[in-house]
Amino acid sequence: MQSHLEDQFHAAMLHIYESAVCLSPPYRATRFLRMVQGNGGKAAADQLLAATNPSAGFTELFLRGREQLKLSVEYLVLQEPWCVLFTEEQLAIATKRLLDVGVEPPQ
Repeated sequence: MQSHLEDQFHAAMLHIYESAVCLSPPYRATRFLRMVQGNGGKAAADQLLAATNPSAGFTELFLRGREQLKLSVEYLVLQEPWCVLFTEEQLAIATKRLLDVGVEPPQ
């Protein structure tokens, strides 16, 4: 079941990329897309959450308005059913990054 859930998470990661492209003006996070396509959604999220600082994409979404951070990896990993794929430490990192910029994490 874990593999199926990871496949669905991969699709959700591609969906947040596609949703960002639909913003006005569009945001094309090409490094993010290459990371997801090359390593898979779960591995890409693991890598982004392991970084000391939020990604450039997180910053770009923040600069477009806090509401746009719903398209961030940090916001995605905290949602059901994806949160079960991540450790408590990873979820704490995602929560802290969102709270640090005034965004309420998903319930």
